Amino acid sequence: MRLAIEKKDLLARIQHLVSIVPTKNTSPILNNYLIEVSEENNKVRISTTDLELMVVVEFPAAVSEGGTVAVSAHHFNEIINYMPDGVINLWRNDDLLMIQCGKVDFNLLIADHTLFPVIPEPKLNNPITIDAELFSRMISKTYFAVSTDVNRPVLNGVCWKIYPDHHIMAATDGRKVAEIKILNSSLLSSLEPNDNPEMNIFTEQNQYYVEKVIPVKTLLFLQKIFNDEVKELKVGLEHNRILFLYGEYFISSQVLEHKFPDYQKAFPAELPNKFVIDRQALITAIKRVALVAPDDNLRIHFDLDSDRFEVNTSNRDTGEAKENMDDFTFAGSSTGISFNYKYMLSILEAIDTEKVVIKLGTSKDAMMIYNETPLPDQEITFLLMPLRS
Repeated sequence: MRLAIEKKDLLARIQHLVSIVPTKNTSPILNNYLIEVSEENNKVRISTTDLELMVVVEFPAAVSEGGTVAVSAHHFNEIINYMPDGVINLWRNDDLLMIQCGKVDFNLLIADHTLFPVIPEPKLNNPITIDAELFSRMISKTYFAVSTDVNRPVLNGVCWKIYPDHHIMAATDGRKVAEIKILNSSLLSSLEPNDNPEMNIFTEQNQYYVEKVIPVKTLLFLQKIFNDEVKELKVGLEHNRILFLYGEYFISSQVLEHKFPDYQKAFPAELPNKFVIDRQALITAIKRVALVAPDDNLRIHFDLDSDRFEVNTSNRDTGEAKENMDDFTFAGSSTGISFNYKYMLSILEAIDTEKVVIKLGTSKDAMMIYNETPLPDQEITFLLMPLRS
């Protein structure tokens, strides 16, 4: 095995790849990249997996001899990152991978590549195609609401539900919900139900929609490799996996095989109170008051009526803080609500418009949070549950 490639070209392909390598595992081979070099087509293929998520990136290089090696992913990334700019030469010498650039030389021990999990051919059967920028936007509006509770695994992913004329991406941890609905969009036109239960991608028999709960790790990797120059994302749907082909990357991910909760039942039918305020001003006020918020529940409180909007908190260990806000509009009756300020900030950061619309009822009702002006063919909805007194 022998090849040469510019440092910047190699680093661009592997800088995010290392995030797939598992931090804890019982199989040492998973700490490695599988590097396959083809002299026939002058291509390099680097694969990594944690057994649930697999990523393969294939790209051109100046190959003078083909071969396959497995090397420590973290060490390989660090070495390439610290190499001087210029052409990097890599070749195998017995049980070592030699890495040379200018006056700098490394040799890296090689693992037994035959122990690496079998890597399938990076191809999709009957894929659907979606605008990559739109898909990236959908991820950015939902991923922060994913739960980290390992006892509720289905909430550790983002639910993507595809209907014939629209699709929805949503996430919830039971305390907040983030949902984006794309209207007037057909992704299923090329897909038909399959009688083979192993290949049937439809949630229920005779029901023409697809629901996949995608692990957040998979979606965050797609976010990292998003490139303005690569416009289309191809998606392959299988019974228990979802596949992505994006530029030079092939991604194969398990899906979470539990029924996603009907989170929309938590959306209040009607909330009588509504206020509109500058998003950045509200973020600043919350961050300022939160300096003395209780550590156990991060409680912040809103007090609202037609001519007063106060953000406040109280902490028996540190003291109190309050800020009266100006330049807001309010319609409804006097009300108040307490909430976890970090959850609210995560939602406000996902708002697109300069002003944010917040609808609320009593102190026991959930808050609904929206962009001031809806985007064409998109409905974005956030819910935040209150903290009980």
